[in-house]
Amino acid sequence: MLTTPIMYPRSGLMPPIQRVARLLQILCLCVFVFISQRGTPLFAQAGSHATPLEIHNGLTFVQVMINGKGPFRFIVDTGTGGDALVSPELVAKLGLASVGETEAGDPSGLNPQKVLVYELASLKVAGLEFTKILVTGHEPGPREGASDGVLGFRLFRDYLFTLDYPAKQLILSKGELTSDDQKSVLPFIMPDSIPLIELQVENKRICAHIDSGGAGLSLPEDFVRDIRFVSDPVVIGRGRTVSNDFVIKGARLASDIQIAGYTLSHPFIEINSVLPDANFGAIPLRHFAVTFDQKNKLVRFVSKDRIVTISSPPRGAAPGQYDEPPSAP
Repeated sequence: MLTTPIMYPRSGLMPPIQRVARLLQILCLCVFVFISQRGTPLFAQAGSHATPLEIHNGLTFVQVMINGKGPFRFIVDTGTGGDALVSPELVAKLGLASVGETEAGDPSGLNPQKVLVYELASLKVAGLEFTKILVTGHEPGPREGASDGVLGFRLFRDYLFTLDYPAKQLILSKGELTSDDQKSVLPFIMPDSIPLIELQVENKRICAHIDSGGAGLSLPEDFVRDIRFVSDPVVIGRGRTVSNDFVIKGARLASDIQIAGYTLSHPFIEINSVLPDANFGAIPLRHFAVTFDQKNKLVRFVSKDRIVTISSPPRGAAPGQYDEPPSAP
């Protein structure tokens, strides 16, 4: 069964994102895109720190040291807005005491869950140490398997953060992305500390989470009502977030999608009835080395293929595993 665990920790002090706020964010993103149309992209990098990525069920795993102990197996999830999540087993193993609680939810704003908060004295990944990190408790789902926790997008806010799927590496470095050209570098916004880019599907635009914890390329059911497909969408499985469980349909798009100078050729689309935004998950991401610059809110996509194919899942495919990463060139 296809499942899509996408974790979005949400502060109890932050209200759910409403439709009007989302439209304003899209407008701001469009203005940013319009302003950024001169010159060439520049990638500045110095003192890189890299660690291997293990890719399983479409998820990216790295080895992490916590409070000087480990290594522990953590998922790297750009769809998680906090610094990190830890499993109950790791909490018990490290003897962590709760320092409070907060709410966790997904962008639908429905059914938020209370979760405990812990403080880690030290978290080390790719040779870099992060100190006094606040993390939340998290029960791993079936797709996550034997994982000890999740590293969220905000953890890497002071670094250029690269997930290189073909080379199977996580890379952290100092420097910045600059771009006046949309051929490889795009602006993003980050409500709830999760990166959102704009996708155009036929003549319609929508915000899409860049979500390494997601599976395929997903669009909301309301958005696709007048979108053309090669054949009628059919049920392909169920999706699960921290606060919702829902049916997923799928079908091949009758048109292409352009992103950062690359073409997604008639991609297979997942359709969900709960989440308000699109989701650019592990299946399309697997073709790219994706670099995030949170300071300048820019993301760069690099692939050896200008035309990308997103296939439909074969019958009986394991969750998130119907399209494995290609080899590095």
